[in-house]
Amino acid sequence: MNKYKIFSNAKINIGLNVFQKESDGYHNIDSIMAPINLADEMDITFYSDLGDLKIECSDRNIPTDERNILYKTYKAFFEESKKEKRKIDIILKKNIPSEAGLGGGSSNAGFFLKLLNEHYGNIYNESELEELAMKIGSDVPFFIKNKTARVGGKGNKVDLVENNLKDSIILIKPLDFGVSTKEAYNSFDNLKEVKYADFNKIIKNLKEGNRIALENNIENSLEQGILETDINIKMLKMTLNSVVSGKKFFMSGSGSTYYTFVTELEKSQIETRLKTFVDNVKIIICKTIN
Repeated sequence: MNKYKIFSNAKINIGLNVFQKESDGYHNIDSIMAPINLADEMDITFYSDLGDLKIECSDRNIPTDERNILYKTYKAFFEESKKEKRKIDIILKKNIPSEAGLGGGSSNAGFFLKLLNEHYGNIYNESELEELAMKIGSDVPFFIKNKTARVGGKGNKVDLVENNLKDSIILIKPLDFGVSTKEAYNSFDNLKEVKYADFNKIIKNLKEGNRIALENNIENSLEQGILETDINIKMLKMTLNSVVSGKKFFMSGSGSTYYTFVTELEKSQIETRLKTFVDNVKIIICKTIN
């Protein structure tokens, strides 16, 4: 029996460009993803006897059967490696909200896949692991590297980017609604025109640690679609802009989480304003990690 405790962290999208749907029904994307220090906890026990995966989760809304991405990861690893399935128990403590655009499930999958590979003697190198991760989900390859990166294609192109931002980040996650990825892409498909982020400028801004310039170049194609169709998101964005005037709020991924960059001086003041004037949201302060 081997026991491991691992922490699988979330990510934010610093801009997200989505392109028209391909013939296979999927969209190509272009995005900068940055890992943040908000993480789920996983206690994983490997047994020597043959068996199956058993998942326990602190969030009762998350399925613990074959629908869970951890199960998909387990299945993909053993099928691909041709190894006999062994009994594994996972106790998952969720700190990353779901339907949030923070990649919580993909992160769980990526970290579990890396651990499976390590436990069985590093069968795969990093690029092979990324290929396997792509079969599990489009955000999973990013979490194999787990460093600020420009992510393209269907999520299969992951190129590291230098990130020298020093600012903290405040996440604002609505408690009484989320956004499903499917809904976000459907809304995007109905957009008449799209504003795109300039990633060459964003990469330059991150390298220079220039947050003011960075904020002027961030766009999120999925947010543009959701703001047209989801009254809850529209009201949340309006509320955030009116409560903290002069700050810019950005949606991560397909939402429903918004984030804003804050200096050390601004941090507690803005956190207090948000907690006082914005109802039914969870406020989380974090930083990007590299």
